[in-house]
Amino acid sequence: MKMSPVQYDLVVLGGGLDQVTPTLRLKPGVLQDAVNYECSVFGGYTRIQGYEPFDGRPSPANAVYSSVMATALGTIAVGDAINGQTSGATGTVIAVSTATLTVYYTKAAGAFTNGENLRKGATVQGVVTGTGGQIADSETNATYLYLAAEAYRTDIQAVPGSGQPRGVIFYKNVLYAFRNNAGGTAVDIYKSSGAGWVNVPLGKELSFNTGLAAGIVDGNTVTGATSGATGVVARVVLESGTFAGGTAAGRLIFSSTTGAFTNGENLQVGGTNRATGVGTQSQIVLLPGGRFEMDIGSFAGASSQKIYGCDGVNRGFEFDGTTFVPIKTGMPTDKPNHVVVHKKHLFFSFGASVQFSGLGLPYQFTVLTGGGEIVLDADVSSFLTQPGNQSGGALAVWTQDNTYMLYGSSSADWNLVQFNVGSGTYAYTASNLEQSYTFGTRGMLGLSTTQNYGNFDAASLTLNLRPFVQSRRTLTTCAIVNREKSQYRVFFSDGWGLYATIVNGKFIGATPVFFANPVQIVCAGSSDNGTETTFFTSTDGFVYKLDVGTSFAGAAIQSSFTTTYNHKQSPRTIKKYRRNSIELTGSGFARFDVGYNFSYGSAEYESMLNGSYALSLTPSLWDSFTWDNFTWDGKTLAPTEAELNGTAENIAVIVSCTSPYFQPFTINSFMLHYTPLRGLR
Repeated sequence: MKMSPVQYDLVVLGGGLDQVTPTLRLKPGVLQDAVNYECSVFGGYTRIQGYEPFDGRPSPANAVYSSVMATALGTIAVGDAINGQTSGATGTVIAVSTATLTVYYTKAAGAFTNGENLRKGATVQGVVTGTGGQIADSETNATYLYLAAEAYRTDIQAVPGSGQPRGVIFYKNVLYAFRNNAGGTAVDIYKSSGAGWVNVPLGKELSFNTGLAAGIVDGNTVTGATSGATGVVARVVLESGTFAGGTAAGRLIFSSTTGAFTNGENLQVGGTNRATGVGTQSQIVLLPGGRFEMDIGSFAGASSQKIYGCDGVNRGFEFDGTTFVPIKTGMPTDKPNHVVVHKKHLFFSFGASVQFSGLGLPYQFTVLTGGGEIVLDADVSSFLTQPGNQSGGALAVWTQDNTYMLYGSSSADWNLVQFNVGSGTYAYTASNLEQSYTFGTRGMLGLSTTQNYGNFDAASLTLNLRPFVQSRRTLTTCAIVNREKSQYRVFFSDGWGLYATIVNGKFIGATPVFFANPVQIVCAGSSDNGTETTFFTSTDGFVYKLDVGTSFAGAAIQSSFTTTYNHKQSPRTIKKYRRNSIELTGSGFARFDVGYNFSYGSAEYESMLNGSYALSLTPSLWDSFTWDNFTWDGKTLAPTEAELNGTAENIAVIVSCTSPYFQPFTINSFMLHYTPLRGLR
C-alpha cells in the first residue's frame, strides 16, 4: 500500500492568549493557556525575566563568581567568608568541591595568589594552588550564578516599618519608598543607598506673614528676634502676596532648628527683620494608611524637577529627595487623592473636585493667582497628560465610568470636554505608550479604541481574555508600561498580572503572569545611561526590581503555554504526527518540557503517557498527552528536534519550564511533521 508522503506544518507562534474565540477560527500560534510567557515584539513567546529585591545595594541579578584551588579545604563550607593571608583577598563561599579541592566564591574583593594560605577567619585551611573563573559547563554555570545571587539576596532588606509600603518612586537615580513606621502611627520616607535604606527626615514648618522686601530665601538662617530660636530654611513656601510689596505670607520649611519660635515675633536674617512669625514651628508628620501617588514635574525648567504627590490622608506635597514640603490648597479637608503636573500647573483631585494651582505657582491655589476648581459628576480616578510633554497636549481626566479631556493652557481658557461616556478607568492604571492605555470595568482600553467603539465591549483590547479579566478586574492594583518591550502591564492583588504587547498602536497579544509576590504599587524610571527601570512594592514590605535576574527573588519561575488545537486546515482528517522541530532564540542555558494534547484531549487517540502537568490558568484536559524533556544550551538561534508520536485530527503543543536559574528564551515557531491518513467517520 502506498503511504502518503510526510508533510510539514509551520506554526508561527503569536497572538497571545484567547479564551473565547471558537477553536476552528483561531490561528495555530494562538494560545489556549499560558502563564509567565510574554508576546515578543518580534514574534514568538518569551519566558519572562524575574525580579529581585532592591534597597540600593548590589543587585543579585549582577552577581558573578570565581574559584580558588587549594592543597586542602579544611572545614570551609557554603556561606563561609574566606581570605588570602598574603593578598588580603576575600570572598563568600557558594559551593565546595572536595573532589577537585576547589572553592567557588562570590562577593570577591582582591585576587588570591598562588602559594598563600587560604583561611577561614584567622584559621588556615590550605594553601592556594590556583585560581579560576566561571565553569564551562552551561548548566552548572547557571546554577552557580544562581547561588552567587543568593549570597547577595540575603543582604537586601525590606523597607523599615510595618505593613506594606504605601508608595514608591524613582527620582534622580534614587528610589524613595514610603511605609508606616513600626508602630503604625506615622509614615516614614526612605531612600535607597549602597548601604540599604536610609531614613529621610521630614523637617519642621513655621508659618509667617508680612514678609518684607528684603525677603527670605532658601538657605537663610532665620532667628526669632524675641525667642532667639534659629532655623535653617530649606524651602520658602510663598502662598500669597509678595515680598516686594511687604505682603508675603506662607511657611518656612526648616531642615534644622534650635529653640522654639514664639507667635508674633519678628523673623530676622542677619539681624534684619524679614517677616513675622505665626505660631511656633511644628514637626512635619505624615499620618499612616494612605496610598501615595506621585508625579515628577518642573515649574522652573528641567533642572528643577521635583516630586509632587498625595495619598488621600495627608496634605499634598512637594519633595526633592531632601526637603519635604506639605502644600495647602485651601480645601476644608485638604487630603487630595490624585495628582498630576500639567502645563506648569499642579492639579489635585478631591473626590469629584479638581483643584489646580496658578501658572508656575505650585504653592498657590487662589483665584487671584490663577488657581481654580473644576467639578465633575463623579470621583476622579486618574489624571494623565496625553503623549507629548507637560507643556503640550490635553489632560485626560477619568472617573471609573467616563473619560474627559481638559483642553487649554490656564484658567483663562480651560475647557473640559466629555470624551467618552461609559468607558472609564480604575485608579492607578493610566499610562502612556504611543497612546494612553487604561484598565477598567471593560478591561484594557486604549484611547483610540474607545473613540472608535465608544462604550461597547468591542473597545476592549482584552475582549478575547474576558474570563480572566472578569474574574480579576475588581482586584486591580496598578499598571505600568515597559517601552523597551512595548508593553502595557496591569497587576492584581492575587498575584496575577497581564502583559499586553502593542507595537506602533497594533495590539499583538496579551498573556497572564503570576508572581509569588503580588504587585501592589509600581513605578518606572530611567537611569543616567537611559536604561529603563521598573520597581514594585509587595505585601511583605519589600521593594522589587522587575525584569532582572532568573528567578522570582530566589523562587523558581513556573512557566507554561498551550497552543490552540491545530488541524492544518483539515479538521476532519486524521493525521499521524511524527516530529516537532522547535525554533528558539536566547542567550543562556534552558531546559524545558514539551508535551502534546490530541483530538481536543480525547482518550480515543491517546498516546503513551510519560509525565504529568499541574500548572494551568484555565482547566484543560491533562490525561492524554506525552512529554519529552529537552535541553537547550544557549545558542542565539537553534532548532530543537522533538520526538512526536500521536494520531488524531488535531494537536495542541504544550511547553513547560520551571527553574530559578534559566535565562529568558523565546520560542518562535514549531515545524510539525505529519502524514495525512483518513477522514473521520
